[in-house]
Amino acid sequence: MSEMGTTRREAFTALFSQMSSRLYRTALGILGNPHDAADALQEAGLKAYRYYDKLQSREAGAAWLTRILINACYDQGRRRSRAVPTGLDVLEKEEPSAVVPETDWELVQALQELSEDQRTTVVLRFFQDMSIPQIAQVMKVPDGTVKSRLHASLARMRSLLSVYRKEGAQ
Repeated sequence: MSEMGTTRREAFTALFSQMSSRLYRTALGILGNPHDAADALQEAGLKAYRYYDKLQSREAGAAWLTRILINACYDQGRRRSRAVPTGLDVLEKEEPSAVVPETDWELVQALQELSEDQRTTVVLRFFQDMSIPQIAQVMKVPDGTVKSRLHASLARMRSLLSVYRKEGAQ
């Protein structure tokens, strides 16, 4: 491999290594399933590596990689919704606390009730701590759209969480 190819591979490896845990949390927030999140992260990593040399600005690498992950999550979600239930999924289920020890499963459930765009916006804002302009850049929408999605999403989640907590108290 040429020196240029080695430098490209090292730059990509550094970027992906630096972001991998944040990307995984993002995928988990969008998909709500650790196995699907890991699959989406792997798919995004492979696709990003394949097209890394087409990235115009290395400074935009984090936003670019996040966008690829979001698309991989959407693809994974579509594949999952088309899957034919076999009954084997009961055998694969693990105790939630064994998979992700400190997860508020009511919050994950509420996130799953949001639309893809709303869920992605919330995950980027609160799981990745992105600013409104950064989210707008990643999602390719105006700042105002990000703000309105956040407002609507948080109101919906607040409502859902209060219902879940009332049901749990009974």
